[in-house]
Amino acid sequence: MTTAPPRRARAASLLVLIAAATLGISACTAVQPRPEPSSTRESAPEETTPAPEETAAGSAPVADALAERDEFFATQGQPVDGSLPTPQTPEQQEFLDQQRAYVESQGGTWDEFYDGVALAVTLDACETSILNGHEIDVDTARLHIDSSPLIAEISGGDADATQGLASIMVFGTGFICPADAPQWEAAFTALYS
Repeated sequence: MTTAPPRRARAASLLVLIAAATLGISACTAVQPRPEPSSTRESAPEETTPAPEETAAGSAPVADALAERDEFFATQGQPVDGSLPTPQTPEQQEFLDQQRAYVESQGGTWDEFYDGVALAVTLDACETSILNGHEIDVDTARLHIDSSPLIAEISGGDADATQGLASIMVFGTGFICPADAPQWEAAFTALYS
């Protein structure tokens, strides 16, 4: 890979965009419709605000997902200032060691910048898994890849580079969020096979 480093602001924006999109989507939780008044002189209830049990149920999963995400990032020991991450756990280091070995075995070069990019795209994928209730399908994966500012910045819009970054990302999920890796692998296979 011979691309310019991404601007730190773009990496930070990715985390903000994913959180904002998830909150926006989660805020659209369906509330049971109220029955229509009958044709007899029955009138609609005056109250138009959902009952507390209707809103609390919709917000609990969002709060749980956000708490899980915060715990995940704390466990991963990564910065929240938008800078590229560095390996902080044995799993992160193993992922990067294997990725570096593969790239170099193919005649490519690898350095600390690519360590950061590989970790960043992988951490973003794991975050997407958390914020989507650990349900990743082809559409979710496509949206994640297509809307990632980091992937767009690094790939420069090149389809092969985008696929390569997505491949690295999916490989990394096997180390960083292994329970979600099979879904990412299946989605990647469906997208790129």
